[in-house]
Amino acid sequence: MLGPGHAFPALQANLFLEGTLGKFYPEATHTYEGISYICRNFSWPYGFPSHSNPGTPGVILEGGELGYSLATSYGAALDNRNLIVACLVGDGEAETGPAATAWHLNKLVNPKTNGTVLPILHLNGYKISAPTIFGRMSDDELESLFKGYGYEPRIVSGDNLHEQMEETLEWAHQLIWDIKEAPETKSARVCR
Repeated sequence: MLGPGHAFPALQANLFLEGTLGKFYPEATHTYEGISYICRNFSWPYGFPSHSNPGTPGVILEGGELGYSLATSYGAALDNRNLIVACLVGDGEAETGPAATAWHLNKLVNPKTNGTVLPILHLNGYKISAPTIFGRMSDDELESLFKGYGYEPRIVSGDNLHEQMEETLEWAHQLIWDIKEAPETKSARVCR
């Protein structure tokens, strides 16, 4: 699950790489001209918006209204025990009212009968006009906040981001299944 802000360019890039974007936009070919077409039209009038939109293959919601990806992820996990929903949330989206409330939904899921949501906070520190609230917090403050929400946060930053992220996702996956398989289990609470 992707929040409509930070994550949209990643979604569009993947749709381009797998060829889906070219099925709907024939100019989006795997050539220099196709890449140029995408770049020239990104975040441009009548081109590709900077946020997800119904013109994107597979997207049914209009971006620009941030805050619902985490709540939607928890909804998808209900009654689907083996589903793990990785939800990429931008830090601008994370400080909206709906997202601020949705961080607490981990308290409502039952890991024996429901799936698990793995929130991934993409913290670049900025929104459109100023630093984000989370971007102004130290790592210790962030860890304390998310532990208070009931998650077990891991921070990925600095060098070797790909290796760190891979290790963190492996750790989270193992933790989720350890919690689900424990005889007396609590909610699977994993974040960032």
